[in-house]
Amino acid sequence: AKKLKKVKKAPSEGSLPRNRLGSEKASDASSSRDAEGRRDAMSKTSRPDSGHWSGQAGRGFAGGRGSHGRGQASGRGGHGHGRGRGQWRPAQEVQQRPRRPLADLLDYVRSCSKALDGGLSSHDEEALLATRAIEEMADRVLLVAADQRGSKPLERLLRKAAPEAFALVFKPLIEALPDLAPNQYGSHVLESALASWAERLGREEPSKPPAAPLVSLCSSLREDGSWSSLVADPCSAHVVRALLLALGGYAPESQGKGKAAARAGLLPDKRFDVPSEVAECRRATAATLITLLRQDESLCLSAQASPVVQLLLRILRDRGDRSLLAEACAAVVDAPVANGLPSIARCDALLHSAPGSRALEAALECASAELLGELFSRYFRPRLRGLATGEAGEFGPFIVQKLADGLREEPQLQLALAELDFVACLGGESGPSQHVVVLKFLEAALRLRAGLKQAAGAVFRALGLHASSEYHRVWPTLLALERLEDVDALQKQPAGKQHRRQKGMPASDEPAGQEDATGTSSSSTSSPWSLRNFPSAGPQILAMLLRFPAEAVAPITSGLPKVLAKQQLLMALAQEARTARVLEAALAPSSALAGNLRLRLARAFKGCLATLGPHHVGGWVCAAVWRASLGDTALREAFAKELLSAEEELRARNFAVWKVCGLHQVKVRQEEWSQQQQKAGKTQRLFEELLEGGDAEAAKAAAAARKRAEEDRAMAKAAAEAAIRSDPTIAQLLPAEADSGDDDAVPNEVAARDDEEAEIDELLSSRPRKRRAVKAKRLDSSDTTGAAARAPAGDSSLQDALELIKGRAVGRVRRRLKKRDADAVKDETADADEEVEVASSPAVKKKLRKGKRPGFTY
Repeated sequence: AKKLKKVKKAPSEGSLPRNRLGSEKASDASSSRDAEGRRDAMSKTSRPDSGHWSGQAGRGFAGGRGSHGRGQASGRGGHGHGRGRGQWRPAQEVQQRPRRPLADLLDYVRSCSKALDGGLSSHDEEALLATRAIEEMADRVLLVAADQRGSKPLERLLRKAAPEAFALVFKPLIEALPDLAPNQYGSHVLESALASWAERLGREEPSKPPAAPLVSLCSSLREDGSWSSLVADPCSAHVVRALLLALGGYAPESQGKGKAAARAGLLPDKRFDVPSEVAECRRATAATLITLLRQDESLCLSAQASPVVQLLLRILRDRGDRSLLAEACAAVVDAPVANGLPSIARCDALLHSAPGSRALEAALECASAELLGELFSRYFRPRLRGLATGEAGEFGPFIVQKLADGLREEPQLQLALAELDFVACLGGESGPSQHVVVLKFLEAALRLRAGLKQAAGAVFRALGLHASSEYHRVWPTLLALERLEDVDALQKQPAGKQHRRQKGMPASDEPAGQEDATGTSSSSTSSPWSLRNFPSAGPQILAMLLRFPAEAVAPITSGLPKVLAKQQLLMALAQEARTARVLEAALAPSSALAGNLRLRLARAFKGCLATLGPHHVGGWVCAAVWRASLGDTALREAFAKELLSAEEELRARNFAVWKVCGLHQVKVRQEEWSQQQQKAGKTQRLFEELLEGGDAEAAKAAAAARKRAEEDRAMAKAAAEAAIRSDPTIAQLLPAEADSGDDDAVPNEVAARDDEEAEIDELLSSRPRKRRAVKAKRLDSSDTTGAAARAPAGDSSLQDALELIKGRAVGRVRRRLKKRDADAVKDETADADEEVEVASSPAVKKKLRKGKRPGFTY
């Protein structure tokens, strides 16, 4: 042990001092050594000419006694013993731990990434630094991408690199995708590379990102059949989703709202046009994945493959690939053909699976009107009550929400409202998912402009608000989605008072103005209100009902005066995000409230705008109050005076309200502004009936219905064309597609169209004799065309002969085109000479002066 202590205490020659604050400093020669030499020097524990004791050490090194030579080696944390026999070895035989091969390169890449994070002076410097780092990696980029320390810096460099450097590194990354995508670090690098490729489509760069690697990759994956393994792997499935987004031209954002939208399955906001070969590659990839869906029924039930299917459906819909979209939706529900009958067993399997239910939601969102109608009538309508309440499956309410969004026809909505149990969806045992089901069906009724009274009446009956004696508690009950007796119950009660209410004791037994332990008075008029907690769907349902016609929501309009009597309640509602939207819907011109009620609601905020204006939520209500006061000049002048009293705070915290209300004009040109308000009030009174008669919600619903109808027609047309092309007999009768790679070949369709245009020109401009010759020629060509159409597809020699007869051969088409051009030139020259001779006569000159042209033919 003494010898061991001496060995441990003896410093090695050339080693650095362990204490950085010691008196001895490293020389210039030692400071210039590389990192590997310093680590080796620090690791030595004996002189170069001394030996080294080695022995078997126990598990755990801390807290033990004598880990070398004879002695007791420590166990786990100093507990337990293990014997080890020591052995003397010369120092030259002691093997030192070598550094990792990529250590220096990884340190360099990380330093470059940190420099980019720190921020450089210009974008050119960032691109130059990223380009130099990528050039330094060269052919080792795949090793860096698969390394834990190098993958994250490489992602940053890919986004900042110049176009040439990005193209240099993008090709090897994409070529290695089948092997690199399953790696947990390499998959992130591939996602960043594909996102950067799509983002560079929208940049103003001299060269666009290369598209050939993507096209060749998809072709190789399709030929090798590697898609099934990629979509089933936890890491590579994310790369497949990034690849689909890149083929669609979508540039996802790595941070902020873009990341949250990607997790929710939504498409990115940034979308750019892709080259034609990339668009064709996207369609071929979609067709391959659809075939894979048909072959493997468990693909939609996989946690890795289901997000890929959802994203594929949404990309096809957004990019307008209607025929592929119809086939994909049919494959999800196992319909034999597009717009066919779905499989009941397949829908059950999707319904009871978390990934499968997500895929079914995406199919309902993107399905055509025909497929949705089949799903509604065959599967959802008999199970709608149990699905909405969650009895038929825990994911049933979410499926019903998407079903309500997809309803297109009034009879479907009427049947769904008749099947839906509103009492169970709004009862005490219901949850947020059941509340949203009711909200979605109210939105569907408003969108289709059908079943408005039926839907609103069902909500009022479920909450016990259908009787006129219950109208006074409509607003608090709808906000809280539970029975509340008056608007005072919306206030958050102190603990003692809330306990008395739960016990059934009247709150009036407490003395007026009594304060609780926190010093808050129980009187609502002496202290600001604090609202109770509302369910998220309560204010949304009330705001939706306020957009219904007035005759359908009479309880809401009748119960409003009870709310107007509590100004502090209005202030509290205006400063809370969810309830502020209710007030905005009530003050909107399309509200169910009549004009006098809206103006009365706006007057209720008199004296509060100085507080609401600078508030980040109350400012929106302030702007709505200002718009609702149009026509009442005195009220607007009072509002302007209140807002100008808080001018500095308003301009600093909520400048949007200052601009919306036009307070600068009020402050600078008071008289002119007053005259404008008086004119606006007079116009409002003169055209009040016309302005009130226009239904803005009906116009929005009509526009949405037209847009949805156009999508349905396009999808139905695409599905019909796909069904026709799938028939082999009809496919043989259709004209073959021209080979785009043969530049010498003239397309048949173009040649035929040119012939028809030439014949029309000759008929309109030739003499009667020529017109008869052209007509006979057209009849001969039509007979030949009919013979070619009636010829069997299997007789190739006859087909060739007919093609030659029709003049579709390449050489013959060229000769015909040259001859036709020469004849046209001759005819134009002859007609011009003829017109000059005729126009030189006095009679023709006289007619020309009158505006008549001889020989003109329409």
